Amino acid sequence: MARGQLYKVVIKHNIVCAIQRIDEPSLVDVPQSKLEVSAQLATNNQINGCIDGDYYFQDATLAKNFAVLALDFVKRLTEKTLEQIENRHFGGEFDWRNPHQGSN
Repeated sequence: MARGQLYKVVIKHNIVCAIQRIDEPSLVDVPQSKLEVSAQLATNNQINGCIDGDYYFQDATLAKNFAVLALDFVKRLTEKTLEQIENRHFGGEFDWRNPHQGSN
């Protein structure tokens, strides 16, 4: 559990909406490593089809770096999707589903 100052990265609709300082945090589980927060992001994407969520950090620089990485993650998914659509030959079957989207 974290005590003191925290930073929260808020992601909605796969977009970083805010990086907020929390001066008096409630009891929040703060990931103790980059691997833990990366796993949280990947799990959110796999389960929900998006990386939406609140991600907590004990350091402002870590929060900022995570926000950049999260946006880069979405950028790369978007680039892959764009490439697939541009290279898709739509014949008799027009339906296409994004393979990078989660189970939703």
